[in-house]
Amino acid sequence: MTSSSVIRPKQSNWKSKLAIALVLVALTSVAVLPFFVIGEDQKIGCCGGAMPVTHDSWMHYNQMNAFWRSLVWGIVYPRWDEHTHGYGAPTTSFYPPGVYYLTSAVYFVTRDWLSTWVGFYWLTMLASAAAIWIYARQSLSRGASLLAAAVYVFAPYHLLNQYQRGAISEFTSFIWIPLCLLFAERLLAGREVHRRGAENAEEAQRNNSSWMSFAGLAASFGPFLWTHPPTAYQFLLVFGVCLLIPAIKARKWRELGLIAVALVFGSLLAAAYFYPAIFEQGLVNSDDVERVWPYHASYVFDYAQTVYDRINNPFFVRLDRIWAFNLTAVVVGSTVALSFKERRTRVWLWIAVGLLASFLMTKFSAPFGRWIPKIEIGVYSWRMLTLTSLAMAMLTGVSWDFGLRSLDWRRWVSVIVLISTMAMSGYYVAWPMWRAQSFEPNYEHYNYATLPRGASRDNPPMESVQLAAGKGSIIQEWWTPEFRQLRVSLNEADQLQFRTRNFAGWTATIDGQLAPIREGAVKNILVDVPAGEHRIILEYRSTPIRRFGNWATILSMALLLSIIIFKGRNS
Repeated sequence: MTSSSVIRPKQSNWKSKLAIALVLVALTSVAVLPFFVIGEDQKIGCCGGAMPVTHDSWMHYNQMNAFWRSLVWGIVYPRWDEHTHGYGAPTTSFYPPGVYYLTSAVYFVTRDWLSTWVGFYWLTMLASAAAIWIYARQSLSRGASLLAAAVYVFAPYHLLNQYQRGAISEFTSFIWIPLCLLFAERLLAGREVHRRGAENAEEAQRNNSSWMSFAGLAASFGPFLWTHPPTAYQFLLVFGVCLLIPAIKARKWRELGLIAVALVFGSLLAAAYFYPAIFEQGLVNSDDVERVWPYHASYVFDYAQTVYDRINNPFFVRLDRIWAFNLTAVVVGSTVALSFKERRTRVWLWIAVGLLASFLMTKFSAPFGRWIPKIEIGVYSWRMLTLTSLAMAMLTGVSWDFGLRSLDWRRWVSVIVLISTMAMSGYYVAWPMWRAQSFEPNYEHYNYATLPRGASRDNPPMESVQLAAGKGSIIQEWWTPEFRQLRVSLNEADQLQFRTRNFAGWTATIDGQLAPIREGAVKNILVDVPAGEHRIILEYRSTPIRRFGNWATILSMALLLSIIIFKGRNS
């Protein structure tokens, strides 16, 4: 077998593209749609034919509702949820807001939140299938790429994020990982940005290609940070090491520099969220996550730790078995790949990623992990199952391509891996949710980690705004989640009490003049108002780091569009 047998063939015609698109749509539908008819209605005690409750479904339902309400008021980036915990919280200042733009877009069309969930999961799964297909086609045949996409779609941990965890932000990571790899590998392949004044058309074409790969990496990594920074960090950690070592060995300093700059550029695309979330995290209970779910207690098969019940809790039993399944598939795929004399760089990359990520999920990696800066950002070590899922999918595709004949044992191995993947997901992921409790909103559910630091867990009832002594009247002229305008008439000086947590950014003015804000017993906002008639405005403004982030995102997006438009025309 020669290398030409696995190199991408010529451009497919429109019929082939349509057929591939239909296959990806079918795979997506089979994987996603059954989720919405497997819940059990607890009220009537029988099958309800509805979406079941997942770990994070209540939290996401409340947060995507709040995000939509703020968008309706014209707030481009909603940072404050006025209903969280009754007194509000800067929820999406710290929880990545990217997914809520998508859920809001779907809700704009459907006007129904259950349909929004259907649309979100289906579109996101289809996007991940398309992403792995595009990435796989750089080195695999059409059939092998479809096989890799099928394994990726039905990977147990992929579906676990939907069927049991309901982790919609992490679910999107399956889109960005293949795309980030696609453009990073193109840059590493030597398509560097050449000096100005290309001498011929071929060099100019390579120049444009390098710029587009640079823009593609930034445009993939930016949304990655907008949607799920923990997995983005784990991606950089594992794939970074596996790409960095051979690149240093080959002395590809220019290519590595381009990748580093593209990643920084991508972080600037997400700067409106990413940098304030980093520099202001001390203002909320950000350490609560690590305290409640410590990273170094989340290793698979770690029965010595006492935080998680890995013996009696079926969820953690499933995680352990999924880890073992993914590792087995990676080892099998590696065996097939190494049985052939041709060794391509990408094969070694996928093998290294699968083995390294699997190792980092075990307690044996703890002595090394404790030296890795901020590894706790990942919260759970087993989130790296996302990375082993990709390695498993790509090595399965390699097994198909390395088969010399239709009956070659290596092709049978790839088919067996696909069937086993579907069976594993069906039995360990979908079946346990077959008659789980159907989803119903729980408005009391919130993310404690995003509450302002020092806020009490008590939630005493009060009006949205009231006078402490009741010595006058209040007219609410305008009220949005981040802007409140009141007309207050007082016979004597009094105090306005807002059912709003005090947090950096809230600013009060009385008749256009800044007024000091005091904190109440439950960290709510208090404003002293003199006698007379006054216009009071309470506004959630940007802090210096938020203003920097906003402008960085706007300017970097403008630059990205300029690169794409200018270089796209010249390609």
